[in-house]
Amino acid sequence: MVSKAVVIAAGLGSRLNGSSGDRPKPLVEIAGLSLLKRTIVSAKSAGVTDFVIVVGYRGEEIRREIESEPQLGVRMEWIENLEWKRGNGLSVLKARASVDGPFFLLMSDHLFDPQVLVKLQNRPLGKDEILLCVDSELDRVYDLDDAMKVAVERGRIVQIGKGLHSFNAIDTGIFLCSQSIFGALGRSVSMSDDSLSGGIRMLAQKQKVSAVEVDGLFWLDVDTPESRRYAEQVLLEQLGKPTDGVVSRKFNRKISRQISRLLVKTPITPNQVSIGALLISFLSAWMVSAGEYWLLALGGLTFQFASIVDGCDGEIAKLKVEGSLSGEWWDTVSDNISYIAFFVGVTYGMYQLSGQSSILTLGFVAIALNILSVSLVSIYLQSTGSGSIASFNLAFSGDVPKEKRGWFHRFCCSLKFACRRDFFAALFCLLAIANRLDAIYWIFTMGSILVTAGIFGYAGHMLRTKGVWPVAVGCQLEEERLISEKAD
Repeated sequence: MVSKAVVIAAGLGSRLNGSSGDRPKPLVEIAGLSLLKRTIVSAKSAGVTDFVIVVGYRGEEIRREIESEPQLGVRMEWIENLEWKRGNGLSVLKARASVDGPFFLLMSDHLFDPQVLVKLQNRPLGKDEILLCVDSELDRVYDLDDAMKVAVERGRIVQIGKGLHSFNAIDTGIFLCSQSIFGALGRSVSMSDDSLSGGIRMLAQKQKVSAVEVDGLFWLDVDTPESRRYAEQVLLEQLGKPTDGVVSRKFNRKISRQISRLLVKTPITPNQVSIGALLISFLSAWMVSAGEYWLLALGGLTFQFASIVDGCDGEIAKLKVEGSLSGEWWDTVSDNISYIAFFVGVTYGMYQLSGQSSILTLGFVAIALNILSVSLVSIYLQSTGSGSIASFNLAFSGDVPKEKRGWFHRFCCSLKFACRRDFFAALFCLLAIANRLDAIYWIFTMGSILVTAGIFGYAGHMLRTKGVWPVAVGCQLEEERLISEKAD
């Protein structure tokens, strides 16, 4: 594993001036994070722990701001390049004494998906070789005319330069380098070319530069106010989860993204957003418990709004690259507490309207079953190291071959879409506006019974086929994972 990265953050960045509020380019913010911090946390997500950061223009100011953020949790060495007005190849040369093995070479003004570095990690690095990530999908490159172009033949880079007329890929500014890069840059500088591309050309002539395709992964060079705005828009459009239901994709995300666009520029954390969504759900529960139409309708709308806000915690975590297993767990816990609180309000509101004690009894039995089901799934998720209820959904639908699924298993899987918060929040909102608290109550109670039966049906399948409960399987998987990590 390559755990060290050299980050170039020395230049003036004059083309971005005017939209940065007189901040040096590495400190210009994109969706709540400075360019340099976003580079660091993205690389950290891919396993990088040590950073050599080369600064020049307003370098001390950059260093003070980045070092004032202890939550970064990485080791940083700062190197000053007093010749920052010259080519960026000199900035790379300044880091020569600070690296003694393979290292990533990154530009502070390039955004990238951490999986790009993972791809580089998975490619063997030959003797005196360097790897450069390239993008051959030219139609998705922003400002192609200004991009650094490369010609790739049989996996090797043979030419590089902004003025190339014949090219088939674009340089993403993301490298995995051996020590040979320093010798090549030294020779290039001695020949009056102090650019990084000059050193790359030296190695390319010796067939020592291999191309690694990014395969559609996100990256972007931020050089101008236009590219800055485009970068923020792209980051917002990427928000969402593979498990999003149709209501989230078609409606909720369109609103939550705009809320996240504002919140990401504040000190508010994803966990605080989760708490906010939970409190909004409590408010909606109180409203529907009153048994009055106008409060019921307002409570339904409030619960739908809580569902929208609930998507913002994950969006902010993704924008700020702050996702964590503990954050996923808190999101899952707060979601389930909000469901239960809302249905307590529904049950009491229904009792207010009917005056029948049996309504309370059945409602609280359904709530108890709901809590039991969630608890069993939570134990299962904890034992397997998962952080979201989605992992159970995937296991439940995919763990049993289709030809061996019984009618009950197929029935539960077909209803899984209705268990998503986005779906039933929207449904309950419409029913509340229609003054159908009774429909909300019966859907919840019958649904709780079906979900509980489905979960126990899955557990029964595990007992019949594997002789153990899902929790035991989860513990076994976790033990195997730990043994595998120790062996590695």
